[in-house]
Formats: sequence, structure tokens, C-alpha cells
Amino acid sequence: MRVKVLGAYGGRYGDLGTTCFQLAEGVILDAGNVMRALGEECLKIDHVFLTHAHLDHIVDIPFMIDYTFRFREKPLNIYGHGETLEALRDYIMNWNIWPEFSSIRLINSGDYAVSYVEIEPYKEIEIDGLRIKTFPSNHTITTLSYVVKKGDRGVLITGDTYKNPRVWEIINEDEEIKALITEVSYPSYMHNLAEVSKHHTPKTLKEELENLERDIDIFVMHLKPNAIEELKKEIREVLPQVKVLEDGDEIII
Repeated sequence: MRVKVLGAYGGRYGDLGTTCFQLAEGVILDAGNVMRALGEECLKIDHVFLTHAHLDHIVDIPFMIDYTFRFREKPLNIYGHGETLEALRDYIMNWNIWPEFSSIRLINSGDYAVSYVEIEPYKEIEIDGLRIKTFPSNHTITTLSYVVKKGDRGVLITGDTYKNPRVWEIINEDEEIKALITEVSYPSYMHNLAEVSKHHTPKTLKEELENLERDIDIFVMHLKPNAIEELKKEIREVLPQVKVLEDGDEIII
């Protein structure tokens, strides 16, 4: 199983991309950096799974459907919690900010351009050889974490999160999960902002990792661009077993 990191950061600055992972040729998780990372290859994306509705995780959905519309023969399927899909429809794809493509038919078929698919937590979905299951995260708005498997190997991707006991329960109980992708957004001295916005610091992630009972690969993403170097330094000191992800990285599980 391979996971390609299309966007690894918690904000836009320069060439940095926000959260986006390619799980298979036609499947991505979050849409923070699709167009610049994939270019023409974005035409192959048919399935977009969303953790939540914050801008850095959905920002390229309007541009992707706009670019691919004239080429598409089947809908772009967007999966997420009901509240996430509602926010995307009400505040972005609403004719005021961007066209509501779920009401526009493709020129190459009779299908609508976008299909919204509500996910039920803990119910498994099979797509393109992947088995995908979600569970609630701990963030400021309704957010889903994902367990993604191919064959007998899998990865747990928390999305944006703060302390969440369910992460460790799932990993400890399921030996097919070989890797964890989670987040660290702020240096530990910014713990007040991290706590109120429900993001990790190196210190809080270290505390959480004490609940891990198995040896797995651990990766972190969502570093805020205004603190990247000090975050990397603190992570090396506090979490030496953790790898910081960057745009373009590929994880082989």
C-alpha cells in the first residue's frame, strides 16, 4: 500500500500545500493541494474523502471540478460526514461563491457533475481495492479520522485532532494498522492556542503516544508555515521516533 502526500501543511505560504493524500490513482483524502500537486493527473480522481470542512482541507474541490468538468464522463464523488457535506454545499458550492455542480449535468453523459455521499462512522466502504472506515475525531467542528487498508496492511489518518483515546484503542486492537499519520500544528509554548483550536503540539502528542502499545511507523503533518523550523527542531528533540511529512513524500506501508 502506498500513500502519496500531495499536501502536508496546515496553511498556505509560498509553495507549501495544505492537507491532501492520494490513497490510490483515483482516490484522495482531503483536497488541500490537488491541482498543483497532480496537474493533468487530477483528471483521474473520481473519489474525494473529506475529514472536515475547514478551508485548508477543501480548497481545491471547486477548482478541480471546474477544470475536469468538460472531460468527465462520471460524477466526482465527494464523501464526508453529513455536516461536512452540508457546509461545502451551503458555503462554497452554493452559486454565490462557486457553481453548485451537483445540479449541473456533465456534457459527456447524463450524470450530474458532483455526487455527495454521506459517510456513516464505523461502516466500511470498499473503493478501488481499498477498505475505508471512519470514526469521530476531536476537533473544533465535526471531523472524521480514517482507517484505510489494502490487503492486510493499513494506515490510520487522524486528520486535524487533539487528544482522542479512540485513536489508540483502534491501533492497539488492530494489528493490520502499520502506520499512523497524525498532526502537530503548533510549538508547545503555544499550547493555549493549540488547545482552544484543538490541535496537537509536540508535547501533547508525546503524552498521547504513551497510550500506544504497539510498534508502528508514525508520521506527522499539518505544521503551520509560520513555525515550521522551530516545530521541526522541537519534534526532533521531543519525538525522535516521528517523521515529519513534506509535500511529495510517499509512504510505503
